Amino acid sequence: MSDKLKKPESMTFEEASEELDGIVKRIDAGEADLEAMIKEHARGQLLVKRCRFLLEEAEQQLKTMEVQELE
Repeated sequence: MSDKLKKPESMTFEEASEELDGIVKRIDAGEADLEAMIKEHARGQLLVKRCRFLLEEAEQQLKTMEVQELE
């Protein structure tokens, strides 16, 4: 895991989910030692949080659009 990673709060959904997918694959493959995997897991949790936030935001926008269409 690089020290020059983009902050999750500034990532798009696609960026966060792509990085999260890579983390899951590396952890599943056991490509790193325990300490590195713990760091990867912590980063993954931040990425999941970001993805959830963005999905909730998009869902809210869709609900707002639906209400406006009904008016």
